[in-house]
Amino acid sequence: MKTVRKPTGALQRIAPPALSVNIDIDPLVEVVRRHVKLTPQATRLIKDEFAQLFQSPSISSSTHKPTTTKAEAAADPVLTTQDAADLVGVSRPYIVARIEAGDIPLHQQVGKQRRVLKSAVLAWHRQEQTRRCKALGQLGVDLDSEIFAG
Repeated sequence: MKTVRKPTGALQRIAPPALSVNIDIDPLVEVVRRHVKLTPQATRLIKDEFAQLFQSPSISSSTHKPTTTKAEAAADPVLTTQDAADLVGVSRPYIVARIEAGDIPLHQQVGKQRRVLKSAVLAWHRQEQTRRCKALGQLGVDLDSEIFAG
């Protein structure tokens, strides 16, 4: 006879996001296909890049800048490099390389282990997403000018 255990307090339901956006990547890949012949492997890689790009979209406004209260600043969790890597979906060595390069500020070092603030990792991740979007837009402009110049 099997017994069923009720979930403990440690297993909490995560609230659904306030805003959910679904983006179909296939039309974006088709735009790239108009300019470049893609192998099946390249198509998969581009789809993966688009998926990663749109996985955690950020919304910003130039008119309103959020302010951080002292309570929020005190609640900014300190993360290990593995926690930071898991948070943004990259490898731990990549996070370490970004810390070493100064892209993500080092909060503290405990022995050989590095610690970073969650807000610093998320700020870096937003900057990376913005950089990728700009690079992707520039790629489209460059491809258009190269193809239609002649």
